[in-house]
Amino acid sequence: MYLVSEQTAGRRKYITRKEVALARALASRTYLERFIFRASRELISLNAYIDCISGKSPEKLFTNMCDARKALIRPLLVSDEVCERLWEQAPYTQGSTFPEKKIYPTKKGDMVRSKSEVLFADTYLEMGIPYRYEQELRFPDGSVLVPDFTLWDKKNRREIYHEHCGKMDDPVYRKRFLEKNDIYRRNGIYTGKNLMLTFEGDGTTLNMKEMRAMISDMFL
Repeated sequence: MYLVSEQTAGRRKYITRKEVALARALASRTYLERFIFRASRELISLNAYIDCISGKSPEKLFTNMCDARKALIRPLLVSDEVCERLWEQAPYTQGSTFPEKKIYPTKKGDMVRSKSEVLFADTYLEMGIPYRYEQELRFPDGSVLVPDFTLWDKKNRREIYHEHCGKMDDPVYRKRFLEKNDIYRRNGIYTGKNLMLTFEGDGTTLNMKEMRAMISDMFL
């Protein structure tokens, strides 16, 4: 016997094993009734909470202030947009080696070292991805590297580094890149996490359509 279905004149009526379909239907009905009841109560509570906080989130306190007050306050919580803007406005040290080789202008106004870097810089600008060109990175082990681009990942509030390796057919350049990549890895920066690598060599060209698709997938 499975369960009590009803009581008649003080006596319980049981469902026999032969009536398993009936037992299953009654058990399912009881489960669904209780599920709907609790889910409905939860939905009511969630809607009430949404109505309560709509337009009043702690992050928006700072966003809705005037610029004069913002300048005086260090916010405890900020929106993704404000966080991005603060990153863009923060000062940083730019690498200083061979400035005379920065001869190609970008739409943002940076001077970069190659036409390929112009393509990347302009693509980041067009896609609304904040970047810093040749930001100096100093690591705890004393190493100093200057990635081509430091990008702001708004979704995850972190920096991602982009190295464009444009002379991979040159043995000296290739050796220097491998050494640089080892330093990145020792300091927790590597592909698949927070490092993006692109390559060029003799007879190869950039496929910017594929690059835009990759950038969009990572950042947008």
